Amino acid sequence: MHTLPKAISCAALGLLLAGSAQAENLQKFTLTHALPHLTPSFAIDSSMPVALGYWKKEGLDVDVVTTRGAAAAIQLVISGKSDAAVASPVAAMRAVQKGVDLKIIYTTLRGDIFGVAIPAGKGMHSLKDLKGHTIGVSSFASSGANYTKSLLIRAGLKPDQFSIVEVGVGARAASALKSGQVQALGLWDVAYKQMELSGIKFEKIYTDPRADTSIAGSIVVRGEDLKKRPQVLIGLARGIAKSQVYQKANPDASVLLHWKVYPQSVPREGKTPELLKKDAVVASVRIPIQSRNAFGTGKFGDLTKDDMKKFQDYLVATGQLPKAIDVSKYYTNALIPQINDFDEAAIVKAAKAYQGK
Repeated sequence: MHTLPKAISCAALGLLLAGSAQAENLQKFTLTHALPHLTPSFAIDSSMPVALGYWKKEGLDVDVVTTRGAAAAIQLVISGKSDAAVASPVAAMRAVQKGVDLKIIYTTLRGDIFGVAIPAGKGMHSLKDLKGHTIGVSSFASSGANYTKSLLIRAGLKPDQFSIVEVGVGARAASALKSGQVQALGLWDVAYKQMELSGIKFEKIYTDPRADTSIAGSIVVRGEDLKKRPQVLIGLARGIAKSQVYQKANPDASVLLHWKVYPQSVPREGKTPELLKKDAVVASVRIPIQSRNAFGTGKFGDLTKDDMKKFQDYLVATGQLPKAIDVSKYYTNALIPQINDFDEAAIVKAAKAYQGK
């Protein structure tokens, strides 16, 4: 049997113990996504803070898990099985109205992501033309299902004049549209961009003007955790904010980093330049509503009272919330100054210098 010299052996042992100590000092944290699969479009709050060491620098060992939708993700937070959720906040807002102590502390997507898409060349030129037809949504648990129903009713259709079915996303949704199983889709911006890049053309994607201050991708936590460990939550959100900056500076790198952390997300054809560029284009769709100034505040992740009031009014008008309450019950901007306290220029410089493959 071969043995290492004593000096080298001791040095190696020292490094091993130091590494173990560092790992033990990292605080375990579970972050639940309201999605069954994480594509590169969701790299900012899943793969990038891991690959770039942003969460580790904040002293966090974050376990990212997936669920079927926002309701499931929020329920895991309520039950204490998850420390935080990244989700459309409607389920959390409903829970707050029932007396559950939850808070939105940060929002990545400030603006409307949903829409109802009518395919080109099918002789339909308005939402009213969907009378008697079937519209596909990702799932009935998705906020997009309520959005679709309310938008069609606003266009003048009665609930019994159209049907809504689940078609999933990606290839499954595209197949449902091509085969005629559905005549329109009620999905979101990223899903539509993926379809357009695969050759599907849309006559128009209709959005609801009442929903222009909608929010999604919100970090929802228990109120008690906000009081007990604010620094942990600041670190979680700051890692995401840094990733937003990085992705905007180098979308290609964000895709490569996501593929590195989640190799199962690499296209079956492999890491070709064409597929990299395609995924980067899709990931870039949301950069405007992920920006520092998405709501005109000059900060990442904060929510204004007026915007939240308008969002709540929309949810009440469309039956997604039973009533209007003081919107400060839903969210807090208390952590925003510290979350935004980082060197943005340094992040941009690192992103532009990225040489990964």
